[in-house]
Amino acid sequence: MKNIKDHSFRLSVGLLILMNLFFSVSCYSQTVKEGATEKCLIVSDIHFNPLYGTPKDTTLKRKLLTSSIDEWKTYFENSAAQSNINATLLYQDANYGILRSALDNMKTRLPHPAFIIIAGDFIWHGAKPADSVLKKKTIRFIAQLFKEHFPGVTIIPAMGNNDTYGADYALQDAKFLNDFADAWAPNLPKGPANELKAQGYYTCTTGNLKVIVFNSALLNSGTNYPQADNMLNWLQANLADAKTKNVWLLTHIPPGLNVYNNSNFWNADPTQTFINTVVKYASKVKLSIASHTHFNDFRVFYNWSNEPVSYMRIVPSICSNHGNNPSFEIAEFNSATSRVTRETSYYLNLAAIPKDESVTQALWGDIVTLPASLELGEINALHLSKFMDDAKADKSLLLIDDYTKFYTVGTNIDSSIRISRGSYLKYLKADSLKAK
Repeated sequence: MKNIKDHSFRLSVGLLILMNLFFSVSCYSQTVKEGATEKCLIVSDIHFNPLYGTPKDTTLKRKLLTSSIDEWKTYFENSAAQSNINATLLYQDANYGILRSALDNMKTRLPHPAFIIIAGDFIWHGAKPADSVLKKKTIRFIAQLFKEHFPGVTIIPAMGNNDTYGADYALQDAKFLNDFADAWAPNLPKGPANELKAQGYYTCTTGNLKVIVFNSALLNSGTNYPQADNMLNWLQANLADAKTKNVWLLTHIPPGLNVYNNSNFWNADPTQTFINTVVKYASKVKLSIASHTHFNDFRVFYNWSNEPVSYMRIVPSICSNHGNNPSFEIAEFNSATSRVTRETSYYLNLAAIPKDESVTQALWGDIVTLPASLELGEINALHLSKFMDDAKADKSLLLIDDYTKFYTVGTNIDSSIRISRGSYLKYLKADSLKAK
């Protein structure tokens, strides 16, 4: 009898061990499948002006042209116009104080990002082709500051419409592509940098994620560049690649309607080709990113059955040129699926710093977030589309008030180009991109 009891006891212990082992393996498998939460920085529209406050100072301009970018920092730190931060920076490009403050706050909020995405427009507004040398040094200066704050971190930059040695919106030439890629080395890996130099667009793989960076200058409304078809074919080939599972698309100018003047951002044919491509590979495209408007927004892609299948985030800017609060974003995403689970836009409330006062250090402590700011269940095409429908039906206008705060990144500044209750449907529904 004792032997039977001992045998039963040993059998029970053995079954318990096996069950624990099975449970442990199951939990491990689930963890691997679900992935860990990682965080990255997303930045756009820096528009740093090295001549801020002194645009007609030819002596200063000559000094900047002949000095090293290491000397630039010393000069800017000793210049009140460049270092001081207050409400006078509203509707202005970024001075050194805003740029440095943004980087300091990024470093405080996320010291070790998985990677950094910059969605274009480093050059100041109004720069001319004659400013090519100053443009080159400006990009190198910005890149050096990023690399000093985040040594060894992969930085994935897109080019904006101001980022060219030609006039605004002009296509970048071979010299610019070389200089731009070299400025970000070695934080931009060698393979992607060489691809950028060769064709003006590139891919960069980090972990389970492939970031496909394409050049919207080729697609901009009114242009007729033969390279546009090549780039769209290249995009389709990358998405069709069987080895490609998780993709983020990155560019500067978004597709769809420019609600400021009711014109299209891109030419019609490439716009539809791009929409159809994103819809076709929606299972792979986990996020699309653009900027350009300086505000916080989104686009939703719909398939041929009018079902929401993918989305694009339009991220706000570092500079305050449009009357917006300066902002940067931390995106949290699943390392296995590359799906974004939370976005936090930190912004600096410039209006709260009186024009007759100045600070050189500022806390970017105010936030808007997704999914919370728009009361979404999750950050995805379905919930963003539902938000648009709910906002349209909401007679109380509470949802559009939420959208306004999200869109303007918290600013209360009146602006002819900011969202308003009367125009919200134009912003929301114009951003719907439908496959045909």
